[in-house]
Amino acid sequence: MYKAEIDKIIVDKSDLDVAATIECGQFFRYEKTQNGYKVKSGAHVCDVYELDDVTVIETEAVDYFVDFFSLDRDIVRIKRTLSRYPELNKALEKCGSLRILHQPLFETIVSFIISANNNIPRIKTIINRMCALFGDVFPTPDKLAALSERELNAIGCGYRSPYILKSSIICRDTDILKRLPAADTKTAQKLLIELPGVGQKIADCVALFALGRNEVFPVDTWMLKTQRRGSETETQVRERLMSAYGEYAGYAQQFLYYYSAILKEA
Repeated sequence: MYKAEIDKIIVDKSDLDVAATIECGQFFRYEKTQNGYKVKSGAHVCDVYELDDVTVIETEAVDYFVDFFSLDRDIVRIKRTLSRYPELNKALEKCGSLRILHQPLFETIVSFIISANNNIPRIKTIINRMCALFGDVFPTPDKLAALSERELNAIGCGYRSPYILKSSIICRDTDILKRLPAADTKTAQKLLIELPGVGQKIADCVALFALGRNEVFPVDTWMLKTQRRGSETETQVRERLMSAYGEYAGYAQQFLYYYSAILKEA
């Protein structure tokens, strides 16, 4: 449960595991602070920290961050549903109330193009440099499309620069950002894969983290390493796990990833 006030949101700790939610690889615009985290999304910012038995989200954009942290979603029921799968129980126990965020669509597309063959510290650095060009706000498609490949290279985008630029131009000049939320999941993924630099894994991430399609299961190298059976292809792993975990396959993926790639590795 949560309570929204004028300049803060107070959430029961049992409903929001801050570290698991922020550091599970679904999001990159955050920094650790002395007490918790500073989180930025679009043009908005909040400070998140734990105090006694609650989590406090301080912000001037209360409604925005209620939606961003998906606080109206019943995470207890989702975990109860996933607990039917014995192979998930350890991850469910260790990861607490990990929530899948609801992120801005264009920001998520560009962020995950940047994430390709990259590591989280470097992804964060590139995105922070990009936002710094626009007053510490994530740029709109028209503003990002106005940059040159040289300017994108200068902030570290490298071989991804033309993909970012071309995808921004498409998002600026077409109605794709309006069509995606209204499309069914398969259609939305086909539209996403038409964008330069977007393959199946990035399309799945955008569908899950921006469009709220909880039935998708993004498969990266870590999921292949830990979930593959025999000589399964990436597509076969993805299809098997989506079939196995159904409507909450995306949550299963995030619990498995955070537990095996972050907690156990640490």
